[in-house]
Amino acid sequence: MTTATAASAGTRGAPGAERRAFVGAAAALAVLFMGNNLPSALYGLLRQVFGYSPLVQTLLYAVPVVLIVLPGLLVFGALSDVAGRRCLVLAGLAVFAAGDVAFMLASSTAWLFAGRLAQGLGIALGTAPAAATLGDSAAGFRQDPASAQRLAALAGTISITGGLAIGPLLGGLLAQYAHAPRVTPLAVHLGLVAVALVLALPIPGRPAGAAGRWRLAVPRIPAQVRPRFGLIAVAEVLCWAVVGVFSAVIASLLGSILQTGNLALTAGGLFVMIGTSAAAQLGAPRLAPLTAQVTGLSVLAAGLVLLLAAAITHSVVLAVLAMVGSGIGHGLVFAGNLAEITVATPAAERGGVLGAVYFVNYVGLGVPVIGVGILSLWTGLQAATAVAATVIAAGCALLVPLVIRRAEIHPTHPAPSR
Repeated sequence: MTTATAASAGTRGAPGAERRAFVGAAAALAVLFMGNNLPSALYGLLRQVFGYSPLVQTLLYAVPVVLIVLPGLLVFGALSDVAGRRCLVLAGLAVFAAGDVAFMLASSTAWLFAGRLAQGLGIALGTAPAAATLGDSAAGFRQDPASAQRLAALAGTISITGGLAIGPLLGGLLAQYAHAPRVTPLAVHLGLVAVALVLALPIPGRPAGAAGRWRLAVPRIPAQVRPRFGLIAVAEVLCWAVVGVFSAVIASLLGSILQTGNLALTAGGLFVMIGTSAAAQLGAPRLAPLTAQVTGLSVLAAGLVLLLAAAITHSVVLAVLAMVGSGIGHGLVFAGNLAEITVATPAAERGGVLGAVYFVNYVGLGVPVIGVGILSLWTGLQAATAVAATVIAAGCALLVPLVIRRAEIHPTHPAPSR
């Protein structure tokens, strides 16, 4: 080997390591979020086996979010800056695997809750460190820092949203057509966790210059961002409440609307909704933030109205249009809000503000679902979901003029860099 060749090989070593870390982090995110939504396809089947109420079904989805994931956002992201990314990502995958095993061995509803809590802890442990690794290692693919961070954001969107969409579809297909429907979907996901563990090994450990003391990461909103953050937070709660409610009950609801017990078909509704959201998020950068927000809120409200109409008419066409409309609306609202808040926030404070946005998102994912479950004790699951859809649709419609008015009073300009 010549000296020039050796030098060239040496310069390729670090990018190669960064690429492997990037792939490992993306795989970990995809597998974690795939597993998070996979049980959504099984709740109806498990309800027949264990005889739990609609409230318990919604709590199975919401309790890990409220008790584990929300506090974890304040703990594990900052902890990975001290302890390193790899150990937390690997721990998250391992703990999530334990949750899969608990689901496979479940002999009572208590086992299901134990499994969901373990899965929630896996999400809390692994999400922030894996997402941070994408940002740390994107330079292995892009030399320009701005281009590298766009790639990291795109990979995070595809991994998380793609995982959320594929999980219930995979669970529904295996539960409907494979042997041992309660066990096979979790066993397949367990195998994917094993693959992700191997791929995540190249993620860097504790950096040599890491700070020696961990501090609780409390979200803080800078004064110049507060005038716009309130409405953005409300919009985030509304659009993520749709994802949370749909993930908890949509398979059962579509089974009733379409009058079918086919688990693959009913779980496919959630796949369509979240997959459409991912596509909308990928196309949203072509729109101005205000356009994406207003269009997203309007389409989300329309999608929920279509869902109410599908519940009344048992129309397959309306049900599909409802899923597509809700997905487009969610994706545009989420992407538009992130674009506005990212541009308006100084770079030095962007991490904390985005952390607050994601915290609000998880509030939307978990808390409204519990309300639907409690209401279902008196009205039934379908009626409770209809009430939630009506409230969210009305909230979206009311937000549209307020968002337009806010844009007139507080136009978005790039925040000065520090």
